[in-house]
Amino acid sequence: MKHSKFYLVSLIFISSLFVGVFIPTSIARTEIGIDSEPEVISLTSVDLTFNQEAPSYGKAEHWAVIVGISDYKVINDLRFCDEDANDWYNYFVGLGYEHIIVLGDNSNEFYQLDYIASEYNIKQALNYVVANADKDDVISYVTSGHGSRAKVGESLICAWDYGAGENGEDGRFWDYELADILGLADAKQIFVFIDHCFAGGFGPELMAMPNSEYVWFGAACAEQGMGWDAYEFNNGLWTYYFLEFTLVDHFNSNPKTTMEEAFVYTLEYFSYQFGVMVPQEYDGNLHKVFLLI
Repeated sequence: MKHSKFYLVSLIFISSLFVGVFIPTSIARTEIGIDSEPEVISLTSVDLTFNQEAPSYGKAEHWAVIVGISDYKVINDLRFCDEDANDWYNYFVGLGYEHIIVLGDNSNEFYQLDYIASEYNIKQALNYVVANADKDDVISYVTSGHGSRAKVGESLICAWDYGAGENGEDGRFWDYELADILGLADAKQIFVFIDHCFAGGFGPELMAMPNSEYVWFGAACAEQGMGWDAYEFNNGLWTYYFLEFTLVDHFNSNPKTTMEEAFVYTLEYFSYQFGVMVPQEYDGNLHKVFLLI
């Protein structure tokens, strides 16, 4: 991996894809590259059973929900979100995480894949983790894929079934829905990392949770910004710089690396240095450092 500063703005505009789509409620399908009605299929289960070992209460345990969606059921696809998921999986395994759930698509290879990343399944996975993690534990939720929004102040994650919906959900995982779930967590530390367009819009809701003092959130961009697939790195741009360039290469995967120092280093070298494309940090407790273990 390179440790020099990159200036990729022109390269990215030419060769990268938006990691997000601004899709109003009533958009024509031709605007997102869909020319015919998709085949209606169901790859999800209403009753999910997560094959996880029972937690050992009394000692700190580590829980991760990893989402990476490159191939969508209906909307246009991306390239490297599955790679992002695999890289985070490797990192959490290296840190010794005992409980990892991975959700993705049905077209790419994952080191571990538990379920298709429909909105319903993502919520089920997060609810499962929140219900089982106690006050000594760490929860990490990392996600890569498309993002959208309805208006200023309302951001959403496009789940795999966005534009189709399954199991009573419409594929739109809203910022307030994520906050409603994580706001119930007892965990001592909650790490949220969103590599989607409009990711910064999740910040205010997460910081308004009753347990926000235990939350650290890293967003790919501001509320009105875009995330990117970066062909040069085979990753999302935000995932590459924060995970590969910073945590793995610069800090040598040291488990004692704080998220605050990692963000400062990432931002120094990040390709975009201006406007709404700059990654955002939301730290619920400025008087305490945040670790992933």
